Amino acid sequence: MFKISKMKLVIGLLIGAAMTALVACGGTETITVVETVVVTEKGETITITEKGETITVTEKGDTIIVVATATAQPAAPAAVVEALITAPDTSTPAGTAVIAVNSADMGAQNGLNSAQSQDFLKNVGIAETLFRRAADDSTLNWIANDFTITADLSGATVKIQQGIPFQVVDGYDAGNLTAHDVAWSMNNANSETNPESIHGQAGDFAGLWGEWTAIDDETVEFKFTSFDSTWKDDYVNQSGQALSILSKKAFDEKGEDWSRDNIVATGPFQVEEWLRDESYTIVNREGTHWDSDLEPKSERIQMVQVTEATTRSSLLRTGQVDIAHLEPKDAAKYDLTEFTQTSAGGAVQLGIFFAGNLWEDTNAKTGEPLPPKATFVHDLAWIGKPGTSHGEGDLEQAKTVRNALAIAIDRDLVNDTLLAGLGAPVDVTYFNNASPNWDAKYEYGYDPDTAVEMINGLDGDYKSGGAPTDGPLGDNAFEISVYAGPELGGGASITGEIADAVAGFWADIGLETFSLKFSYTAFRPTVVGRANTHPWITSCDKGRASNPWHFPKGLVQTSLTRGGFSCGFESPVILDLYQKMAQAPDTATATEAANGYLAYVYDQALQPGVVAVPDAYYFNNKKVKSFTMDVAAAANLNSLWNLELK
Repeated sequence: MFKISKMKLVIGLLIGAAMTALVACGGTETITVVETVVVTEKGETITITEKGETITVTEKGDTIIVVATATAQPAAPAAVVEALITAPDTSTPAGTAVIAVNSADMGAQNGLNSAQSQDFLKNVGIAETLFRRAADDSTLNWIANDFTITADLSGATVKIQQGIPFQVVDGYDAGNLTAHDVAWSMNNANSETNPESIHGQAGDFAGLWGEWTAIDDETVEFKFTSFDSTWKDDYVNQSGQALSILSKKAFDEKGEDWSRDNIVATGPFQVEEWLRDESYTIVNREGTHWDSDLEPKSERIQMVQVTEATTRSSLLRTGQVDIAHLEPKDAAKYDLTEFTQTSAGGAVQLGIFFAGNLWEDTNAKTGEPLPPKATFVHDLAWIGKPGTSHGEGDLEQAKTVRNALAIAIDRDLVNDTLLAGLGAPVDVTYFNNASPNWDAKYEYGYDPDTAVEMINGLDGDYKSGGAPTDGPLGDNAFEISVYAGPELGGGASITGEIADAVAGFWADIGLETFSLKFSYTAFRPTVVGRANTHPWITSCDKGRASNPWHFPKGLVQTSLTRGGFSCGFESPVILDLYQKMAQAPDTATATEAANGYLAYVYDQALQPGVVAVPDAYYFNNKKVKSFTMDVAAAANLNSLWNLELK
């Protein structure tokens, strides 16, 4: 029977929570814990008192026995049901919608793509991009009004709307947008055409196409490096991981520094004030926006950065903000007849990405040999090294370890405890268990006993020094760290709590575990440079429930994005499957390739999921009349032009 030597998971999950389950003679007993007790050593006997019941936990051999002994105590009073939070009168300025967001990377006002101008500019309406997504997942024109693909899928031509005026910023008028602005914006962002670019999609763009060329004021042409059938639905679409179209004329005439500090774009909203890492205020542009469908329903909106989830909830509850991004455990406390939930439809799928498994030998873009892999310097249990003394045996050994770690996690417990049951378990990141395409054979399940057996069945050459040897794994124990990625606010948010939970589960099978929660700015260079060896909790580019099943997956798990973002591993099998998805002539063919990708990453356990976190905002009905967002695959806040105040 599985033996718990240290109750790290219990302590990690039950601060402020109210459930746990311990193994008891072949079954489980659910215990509501009203105080936290730490069991630090084997052989220790503890007592937890729970409203008239004494529960003694003792360790005998390899079995944890839970004995519940009734005591002569008065009957416990009925549980007090806390009243739901009702909507207060707001104290925000009249005519202004104030929104508490959780973004930890709001940063400074930035109008230069190569300097990592924020992706959200196109979502909130400050800037615009080529296409938008319709409710039925079809493509809507935005700045672009037409496109054609060559018969051999080697390139494309895009026609650009004419007569779109740029915003006038500090008296500077850049005139109307042309195809030259579109081509420059892309080339400035793309690491293939601008190696110094640190744009969020610099590597993605490099994997898709080379230089964009403006043939005239309304025509852009480009060649595909690797054709992706969803290029218009994702990489230049408001719904996806696109770029903002900015003014080339402003860059040429005002210079790089000025462009970095000022946003000259074409959106229906314009920046009124921006306080770095604090807030920004946007206002309806004077006159009528060129696209009447996007004419704002509100004159002024203020975004306030509030990284701490409980603080955002407090601000909404007390009327100091009108709208707030809430975590599920907080949202469950609100009366949803007086507050309304709104979202872009994309629950964030947080999974474990086992970085360091760099299995490609040739650069998929250039055909040149890839440099030696720094991640292979140390013999880490979850990293398989082709061509080493272990050879294929090392690959199989690491695969077994990753699968063991995948089944050591109780996803339902994480959802119930950390997300108040409002989220959903995820088995393989990028794939939605609720999809009609899902097959239950790809569910890892929760089986810590088998996880221990799998690792103990290996030869032990992978173990690292410093790990405890007195747990279930004995001399086969090793150390492992988990980094909390930047999603939903990073380590200080639910992402950090999930990293703690994963570390706790792994500690309970006998591993020495650590949660890493330092700045993503410091972590990102190891991602770009393919040097990271830490498993990390992330959605890694495509981990949103709103992503269509057939969308190409795995681009950032190949050498196609060298020089840009990566999940931390590269595989020639994934490269082949990604290209099949990307080049599929129809949805059925793309779906078949996506199923092949699912089978492969499940078997290799390269990205086992944990939970999908609802990514929703809630507004006070006393101040906000309506706010409907367009569905988005890569944003949790968009279409602010639809926000209407009472």
